[in-house]
Amino acid sequence: MSKYAPQDSEKEGLYEGSIAEILAGFIQGNGGDLLTRERAALQARTEGGVAAEVAFDVPEALKYWAEDAIMQPAGSPLIKGKEAIRELYEQYFESGLLREFSGVSSHLEMADSGDLAYEYGVNRMVLAGDDHDLLDVGKYLAVWKKINGEWLVVALSFTSDAPEPCAIED
Repeated sequence: MSKYAPQDSEKEGLYEGSIAEILAGFIQGNGGDLLTRERAALQARTEGGVAAEVAFDVPEALKYWAEDAIMQPAGSPLIKGKEAIRELYEQYFESGLLREFSGVSSHLEMADSGDLAYEYGVNRMVLAGDDHDLLDVGKYLAVWKKINGEWLVVALSFTSDAPEPCAIED
C-alpha cells in the first residue's frame, strides 16, 4: 500500500460514490446549466440502478423505480407497480435463476424541460440452465422521470437479441 493512501483511521468521511455522482456534485456546486446538472444527476442514478442490479440487491434496486412504474420483460406480460417489480426482482435475484447481470447505457436523451429522459443500452444475463448456464444478450429502453426532485424509472422494456439463450459450455 502506498504511504500516501489514506489509512483506515483516515478514511472516515471520504466519499465513496461513483465518478458520475462526484461530477454531478461538482457541476451543481459550481453552477452549470440546468440540463448539464440534470444529465449528470441522471447518469449517476443510472449507474446506481445498474450497480444495485449487478449486486442482486432488491431493496437498493427498488429505490430507482417510481411507484406506478411499468416493466415489459421479453416474453412476459406487462408488470405494473413497484410491488410487482419487487416480486420479479426477487424471482430473478433470489431464486438462483439469474447468475450474472450487466447493463451498459449506449445513449441518454433528455427533454429540454430537464424532467423527462430516456436511455437505451445493452444487457447481458447468465441464467441457470438444466445442464449448462445460458447466455442471453439483449437490449433495453428505459424512461426516466424526475418526480419530487428525484430521477426514477417509470418504464422499462427489455428483449433478447436471440430467439432463445444459448448454452455456455464448460
